[in-house]
Amino acid sequence: MGMYKVLTVGERDAGLAGVCALAVMAKAPRAGKVKTRLAPPLTLEESAALNICFLRDTTQNIADVCERGGAAGLICYTPVGDESTFDGLLPLDFKMIAQRGDGFGERLLAAAEDILSYGYGSVCLIDSDSPTLPVEALEMAVQELAREGDRIVLGGSDDGGYYLIGMKRAHAAAFRNITWSTGSVYLETVENLRVAGVELVELPTWYDVDDGKTLGVLEDELLRGTRPEFAKVEGYRAEKTREFLERRRASNVDLAIPFITPKSSAMNRAHLMPEWRAWLTNALLCVIGIGLVWLARQFVIESTRFELGFSGVSGWSAWLFVAAVVVVLTQPVNRATIWIVLVFAVAMRGMTLFAKPFLSTDIYRYVWDGIVQHVHVNPYRYVPGDAALSFLQPGHEEIFSNINRRDYARTIYPPVAQMIYWAVTLVSPTVQSMKIAMVGFECVTVGALMTMLRWMKRSSAEVLLYAWCPLLVWEIAGAGHVDAVVLCFVTLALLARWRDHPVLTGLLIGCAVMTKFYPLVLLPALWKRGDWKMPAALVAVCAVGYGMYSSAGKLVLGFLGGYSQEEGINSGARFFLLELAQRMPGLGHLPVTVYLGFCAVVMGAICWWCWKFATVESVVTHPTALPHHRTKNVRWGARSQRMDGAPSFVQGAMMLAMVMMLLFSPHYPWYIVWLVPFFVLRPNLPLLVYLMGMFYLCTTLLADGTVARGFVLNEILYGGVAVAFVLQWLVQKLVKTYVSKSRHGAPAGVEL
Repeated sequence: MGMYKVLTVGERDAGLAGVCALAVMAKAPRAGKVKTRLAPPLTLEESAALNICFLRDTTQNIADVCERGGAAGLICYTPVGDESTFDGLLPLDFKMIAQRGDGFGERLLAAAEDILSYGYGSVCLIDSDSPTLPVEALEMAVQELAREGDRIVLGGSDDGGYYLIGMKRAHAAAFRNITWSTGSVYLETVENLRVAGVELVELPTWYDVDDGKTLGVLEDELLRGTRPEFAKVEGYRAEKTREFLERRRASNVDLAIPFITPKSSAMNRAHLMPEWRAWLTNALLCVIGIGLVWLARQFVIESTRFELGFSGVSGWSAWLFVAAVVVVLTQPVNRATIWIVLVFAVAMRGMTLFAKPFLSTDIYRYVWDGIVQHVHVNPYRYVPGDAALSFLQPGHEEIFSNINRRDYARTIYPPVAQMIYWAVTLVSPTVQSMKIAMVGFECVTVGALMTMLRWMKRSSAEVLLYAWCPLLVWEIAGAGHVDAVVLCFVTLALLARWRDHPVLTGLLIGCAVMTKFYPLVLLPALWKRGDWKMPAALVAVCAVGYGMYSSAGKLVLGFLGGYSQEEGINSGARFFLLELAQRMPGLGHLPVTVYLGFCAVVMGAICWWCWKFATVESVVTHPTALPHHRTKNVRWGARSQRMDGAPSFVQGAMMLAMVMMLLFSPHYPWYIVWLVPFFVLRPNLPLLVYLMGMFYLCTTLLADGTVARGFVLNEILYGGVAVAFVLQWLVQKLVKTYVSKSRHGAPAGVEL
């Protein structure tokens, strides 16, 4: 049981005859159970935290009215057994009574009957979604019910429902034959009361907060002092809700990196800036977009004749992309901006999509694996040059002649990748169809990213960070790398995790792992503590995938072992940080095992962070929501709120992915393209430097494959990333210091 008295149905207190019960209809504040329509734009944990603030403000509002006499505060709660979850949230003189009944109308009627039968002279049933409900509305309800005679008071919401219904008798007509959760609830109730002949007193119109739009109205009222259009009086001060919204806004400001991280939502920027500024943004993006399209065309031209050189094309492309990122993240945009972004993104890919791949020949293996499967041969069984497959060469000479490692390496690609190769070559066994399919996966990725950007209350135009990235134009539209499939499945897995669909999350991340193995590293971030469904779904995808190709026996792992040896993973030759350490005095013979142990410690630390902050599912998510003695798990939940609008699991997944790439030191730029969606969701300087640095350096003479030049390449790349980390940290410290001084220097009572 909790700390408040729970009323027992059937008992009666005769001393309450002249008292109006102001009863809040409320659910136990558990994440995923309350205010779910606010997720998005909030996370489920944030929604629960905001619900707690609503409860505290609503009940304090009621307590202020009760101090004037004639009223008493109650919570009509559900479910039974969760009384303790309200501890510390309500004023001390509040009482509780359990809800009963099935449908919404039945519960309201039962609540009125139970409270009146306990002895209260009248009752007002109040929703818990209107934290700024004016005191005048509550006082008017109490006064009207104190007058002689029978009547019902009704406070309508601007969405067609109502926030309060009060009565002296439990009139069943007020709750029957109502189309609940629609915009006609108020009018249907009024009509029922007219037919029943019950006097009706209407209260001032207000609003309840149950979706992103009304959350914006609440933010306007509490943070910007903008009264709702229909409001005739000032709303309640709602201090706890205001603090929550201020803290959430401050966290976005604290983490903002000028010219890199979006400092405010597109909605706010559009509100503060004149329209001509948005069209200036569009004009700048058009100029940059034309330049990137021309460079994409020039990239293809460089394969046959030298003009700028690949490094010249990549260098200018990188700088133009950075300029576009700065513009779209810091300048106002409008509805036309997203169309500009998408049109130029299509044009860039159009320049490279129909050109013959020349920087990599991996795509020829994809097509060959599909062709092999169509003659009912397991692709893991033979190398392409095996005599058993010689009958496939006629008619596919170009495909076969361009396969790398065709005489000694079986395919390395996992089962989901093989299924995609089969499906694409079923339509057309050509390189062109495979490239088109990869760009198709990109389209899905862009759609998923735009959805998540909207949830974060950021402009969809910020998908430019993905759509205009020249690394993707070269490696996916140009070379047709299967990493496009990984991008798609990983992004969809983030989307499913955000929507709290564990099975779907597991299936999607399983598909990513069965396309290329490395997304498995994301599991600690996407897992929700106590959930077994997500990892079980992942394991099921892997088991079913390999089961479908199990006729090859141990060969089903393909060239994995040979690739590890060839790429220097076994010997440690791949790892730049190990080589860097070995060049230091006294560490020349540092073994690979020590480096791998270091990697395990670093990755383990990030996994611990994910376990503590990103995987927690607590009842409440804000440390101010409960008294100190109940905040042990609350602090964990508070860290699981958004940073820059994204949930903590996105930050954890990004850290795991980027750190793994830095420790693994991939030699090829397409291995890091899966980091781009994280850059969209969590823009930051180090990741931008890493992506563009790898993209550019791999087109210079430093990428000639020699050990000496490869080391210099990584020295430049890793040095640039390190400088970016330091620069970002310094800017964050300066911003936080500025915000802190601004707050302390503000006049008392002024909210920043």
